Parts: sequence; C-alpha cells; structure tokens
Amino acid sequence: MGKRWKFFKESVRHFWQVGTLMHSSRYLVGSLLADVDFSEARLIVEFGPGSGYVTREILRRMRPDARLISFELNAVFYEEIKSIAETDPRLTAVHGSATLAATMLEPRSVDNIVSGLPMGNFGRRTKLAVLGTVQAILKPGGHFSQFQYSLLDYRLMKRHFETVRLGYTPLNFPPAFVYKCVSE
Repeated sequence: MGKRWKFFKESVRHFWQVGTLMHSSRYLVGSLLADVDFSEARLIVEFGPGSGYVTREILRRMRPDARLISFELNAVFYEEIKSIAETDPRLTAVHGSATLAATMLEPRSVDNIVSGLPMGNFGRRTKLAVLGTVQAILKPGGHFSQFQYSLLDYRLMKRHFETVRLGYTPLNFPPAFVYKCVSE
C-alpha cells in the first residue's frame, strides 16, 4: 500500500503535472504497449513514467540488449525511476521534460515512444512541443502510444500523424483512450 499511497499523495499535490490519482490498470498498460514489437525494438522512450508501473512492464518485455530512456519531470517520481534504473542497466532515468529527448537523442533513432503525459492538462504550445519532439526522434514506421482520458486531442494527433488508431480501455479508472500513432 505504501507505493500506491505515495503515488496518490504526489498526484494530489501536483495534479496538473500528473493528471490522475491512480496507477494505470493492467488493461490500459496492455493497450498502451500493444504496438511495441519487443522482439525488434532496440530503443524505447517513455514520457511521464510516474512511479514506474508501465516502466517495469516495458523492462519485463524488452530484449536483453534493448534500451529504455524514461523522462520524468516530477522529482519524487524521478527518484522512483532512478531506483529502478539502479537495478536494471537497460533503463536510463532522465529528470526533465520530455522535450529534452530532441536534444539528447539522434534524430529518427527511436523505435517506440510510450507516453503517460497528461496532455489534456497542457496548453497548445506544450502539446505542439511534445509532438514535435516525437516526430524528431521517432524512426519512420515507429510507433507512438499516448493515453488520455478524453478525445480532445484527436484532431491534433491526426494533423501530426497520417496513421492514428484509437483504443479504448473501460477497465481503468477513469476509463482511458489510447492514441496509437505511426511515424512517416
């Protein structure tokens, strides 16, 4: 119960940054990771890992020679991700905004991006910066998965990606949509 309580407290304290009060359900995690080809992916990036629930599942499924780089802005959650990285050398924890990925990684070098960022809480400028980062680092044919609790950004996603599929996970609190986008 300690990790759940810690997550809840941090979520209440920084709701606009975290965007939810509870961990994602295993059903949402399954939908979020459904398009990741773990047998082929060598470099996966995670935006907004929170306390690492999705991070741990990515690591569990990843190849031994693959890398995961997780960008977390919240200091408390960053410490959680850093502690996971200390036990698994495939993970690199970065304390900072997801947009740092564009300056840290080679252009078009990332196989998959998995995002738990609360895009619905962001202004247009921030959303465009995040999506610009995704387009800058994602390989052609690479997959970007972003979950949200509304469909407000569907048009925005369609403007940035030719292929956008929607998944819906009713067995999550609250129920969530997963934008499944493919880079050109």
